[in-house]
Amino acid sequence: MSLPKRGGEMIAIVSVLVGLSLVATMMRAWARLKRRVPFGIDDYLCFVSMFLLLVMEVELCLWVTIGGNGAHQSDLDLQTLMNFSKIFLANQFTYFLLCPLIKISIIFFYRRLFTMKPFHWVTMGLTVLISLWGTAIFLACALQCRPLKAYWDKRVEGHCFDSTKFIIVNQAFNVLMDFVILALPIPMIWNLQRAWQDKLALNGVFALGIFVCFASIYRIVVLFWMDPSDTTYTVYQATLWTHIEPSIGLICACLPIIRGLFPKLKLASARRYTKNPYYINTDISTSHFAMSSPKSPASDYYKMDECMISRATSGSNEHIPSANNYLGPRDIAVRTEINIHQDSASMKSHT
Repeated sequence: MSLPKRGGEMIAIVSVLVGLSLVATMMRAWARLKRRVPFGIDDYLCFVSMFLLLVMEVELCLWVTIGGNGAHQSDLDLQTLMNFSKIFLANQFTYFLLCPLIKISIIFFYRRLFTMKPFHWVTMGLTVLISLWGTAIFLACALQCRPLKAYWDKRVEGHCFDSTKFIIVNQAFNVLMDFVILALPIPMIWNLQRAWQDKLALNGVFALGIFVCFASIYRIVVLFWMDPSDTTYTVYQATLWTHIEPSIGLICACLPIIRGLFPKLKLASARRYTKNPYYINTDISTSHFAMSSPKSPASDYYKMDECMISRATSGSNEHIPSANNYLGPRDIAVRTEINIHQDSASMKSHT
């Protein structure tokens, strides 16, 4: 069958997003290698998520070419309609695996940054909740029809529950978790002893996740636009946003690590803060964010101004050359010379 116009549009849009996600993932890996930081659980989960995202794009290409996605249902034969349902089911399995992995990856990234015990207890509970929900949804997807063959072959007698309501319930949970994950680091960041401009910049990175929340909500809306009498044509928006949501989510998960490749980026702010990079060290595996400590992650990025230390002497001016690569304390040598002169009047008095 010929490629439907809508199908071609979906493949083009999704390919761009998946390509950006792949670039972001590769830059994340390069940032870790360049800064000689070992890969953590959050990195490995992102790599698995990228693989699943590529699998979803392959499924989309098959869904359009042999499944009739984007074409009117009345124009498709029985075999194409069966292919449509098979790939639709496979797409659900991949999506139900992908979304929890991205969320858990972001949570483990938080755990690398903030090592306070209360925060770790909260994030661990959230990780367990998302894992259990993802497992339950995956099993429910496998059991939505008995036998499962009845999902794509309407000639088989079986019992199936409403798949649309099932997807909406899962999406509502995703929206809730997206907002919780987005709000988790905000109190931690605003409690840092940093300039408000720095804190605003830090929140700006995490605030990109707002678009993921919007995508999750909008995906619920477009599910109501599907017409059971012409599912292959009206599923266009649902299919598109099913791929947009995890793609943007994966890019947002990689952005804080990618920023480590650009240490010279600074936030234009008040004069006293213009010398300081506006990002925090996302490469370390442990930190307590005690900003007064010399080992705090933010202090690693403070740059001392290069200066010339000079000392005046009676005969000449000696200059100490500035050490461009030296960031430690400098010794200031102070030398005082006292010249004692005896006038002629005092000498006569002694004689």
